[in-house]
Amino acid sequence: MQLRNLILMILFVAGSGVWAEIFSEGAHCVAYKVQKTVFFLSDRIVIGKNCDISAQVLPEVGGLYHIEVNVPVRSFRSGEAERDKDVMVILKSDERPELTFRSKALTAEEWRRLFAKDQFDLEGELIIGKNSFPLKMVTRYSEKSENAEVNGMVQVRFADFGIKPPKVAGGFIAKSKPDLELHFRLQSQRVLGADSIRPIVIQK
Repeated sequence: MQLRNLILMILFVAGSGVWAEIFSEGAHCVAYKVQKTVFFLSDRIVIGKNCDISAQVLPEVGGLYHIEVNVPVRSFRSGEAERDKDVMVILKSDERPELTFRSKALTAEEWRRLFAKDQFDLEGELIIGKNSFPLKMVTRYSEKSENAEVNGMVQVRFADFGIKPPKVAGGFIAKSKPDLELHFRLQSQRVLGADSIRPIVIQK
């Protein structure tokens, strides 16, 4: 576990290239990334992106705020329609049409202290179907002139969410490896209520 976290930190510190291969500049999206073995001979990267997401900062009792991101399962696009249909089944869209990430609740000042760091762990829960699962993502916050951007990623296993890797033809033609990456990129101007926890920037 420690070695895996170290590798993730090295990749993160290497810069925005970790996400550049997935998201375009200014994107407001989430994505999954997984390796797929084809005919047992080679590995191919499969990326499914979803930019139909909604995000908001919600207040709680006691001056706390949490971030909530809702992701319509039907909107993942991987370049292969049949695979996208399989993803809908795997992510239990029949039980719940959206995935929801709900962060741990913090005060506005605690959020601002996190955003001041080079990187931090964004903790919360991911709701799939009727179940919720703990999730911790390595995250980076960057402030721009009129906008702030938050990027994050985590490596997980399908089993962490109680689901099985997708297979084609019973797994004889193609079989996904058990590990996958989850990525997100959020733009503050598209996050409802973001100003309630965004650091105050004094323009010079």
